[in-house]
Amino acid sequence: MKSSVVNRIETIIVGAGVAGQLIAKNIKTNEGSGLHVVGFVDDYVSKSSETVDGLSVMGVIKDLPQLIRDHSVEEIIFAMPSERGKKVREVVELTMGLGIGYKILPRLAEVLKQDFEQDYLRYVRRVKPEDLLGGEILKTDQAEIVDFASNQTILITGAAGSIGSELSRQVIAYGAKKVVLFDWWENGIFELRTQIIENYPDATVEYIIGDIKDRSKLDQVMMKFTPDTVFHAAAYKHVPLMEGNPAEAIKNNIFGTKTVAELAIKNKVKKFVLVSTDKAVNPTNIMGATKRAAEQVIHILSQSQDKTIFSAVRFGNVINSNGSAIPFFEKQIEKGGPVTVTHKDVTRFFMTIPEAVHLILQSWVMGENNDLFVLDMGESIKIYDLAKLLITLHGYIPEEEIKIEIVGLRPGEKLYEEVLVKEEETSATSVKKIFRTQNYVSLDMTAYLQQLVTIQDFVQADALNETNIRALMQELVSTYRPANN
Repeated sequence: MKSSVVNRIETIIVGAGVAGQLIAKNIKTNEGSGLHVVGFVDDYVSKSSETVDGLSVMGVIKDLPQLIRDHSVEEIIFAMPSERGKKVREVVELTMGLGIGYKILPRLAEVLKQDFEQDYLRYVRRVKPEDLLGGEILKTDQAEIVDFASNQTILITGAAGSIGSELSRQVIAYGAKKVVLFDWWENGIFELRTQIIENYPDATVEYIIGDIKDRSKLDQVMMKFTPDTVFHAAAYKHVPLMEGNPAEAIKNNIFGTKTVAELAIKNKVKKFVLVSTDKAVNPTNIMGATKRAAEQVIHILSQSQDKTIFSAVRFGNVINSNGSAIPFFEKQIEKGGPVTVTHKDVTRFFMTIPEAVHLILQSWVMGENNDLFVLDMGESIKIYDLAKLLITLHGYIPEEEIKIEIVGLRPGEKLYEEVLVKEEETSATSVKKIFRTQNYVSLDMTAYLQQLVTIQDFVQADALNETNIRALMQELVSTYRPANN
């Protein structure tokens, strides 16, 4: 049934609560919106005949496909600010192929004054990948981080990367006394510096171009700025590239970490936080094996002294990180496809970058020596299903208008990721999505240090001998099993 309003986009609002009512009121009073609300759907309203502010609650979410057809609906607006991830995916999956658009009232609107005169419509935007994959809103004590950061000088390695740059922004926003940003990537540091100067003009920040493998330079930096905390986010992370360049992964991820950690002890750093990955668990690729070795290195160093508190934080994929699947898929969609997926059954955990970094900072505050924190990444999602969702968000019908091509697993790639090795057991912390375990390492310290010397000498002498490098890594990381693909 077409509306009597000419040239308006027929719209259904998902959520008949306060936010949905505000959006409906704004649309009704805004002639320039180009929208016409036909009604609400809401799983939490018991009777579909109920009306809200003169508009019907037409049914529940599962009724959407039929309602869209019956009312020639062209757009859905999500007005459920507390719902993210699974609920948004459910709606998009249910309506896939119906040729509609998807908009959302973002979480930003929650901090605004809730009165019916507020123009909430101006905050409505297109649904983004993070809306599909983001978890629940974190309700944590941010004051604790502010108190902890306020008297700290903080050094961040890999500061220009996806995690490092967000760490930089958040610790500055939390009022750190001084922040030292260290990275070899000149362009990345330049862009980050521009953002920080624009958004935090009064912050005390040092920008250092350098390589974590350069012991002398890094030692000079630590001696000059005397950091209280080091966040070690620098790492080579791209699985296929590191499969083809194992010596560089070892030099950077293992010995770079060892250098930073040893200098942290030398320079009396109070806390050292290693940013790790779920790929370190039972690794099938060089990148994951080197990150597990990095965890082992800081375990050994944590046992050798009592001045620096060492901890690690392990989590999965972050949305829209440099080189990750989502930006890659979106570029393929913009070109008309195909979207290339390695395997139909590959699953991954996802978290937004701000959410992951916020949890890293919570772990930093509560961390004790040799802690290994595991972040609750929520439910995993099939990458094939993610590709279909992204195609749908761009206004295309998956497999009809944009093809999905299965290209085979990449070297070292797993079908699914894990978060714990067999011997690790977690316990809850005061923060809902953070779990604590001990950095379990069953190693003879003397023998392990000798293995490190052996592999370091080998990659310096014969960096292209991939077969022998992998064999040495299997001796170093007992859980490493190279994938045969």
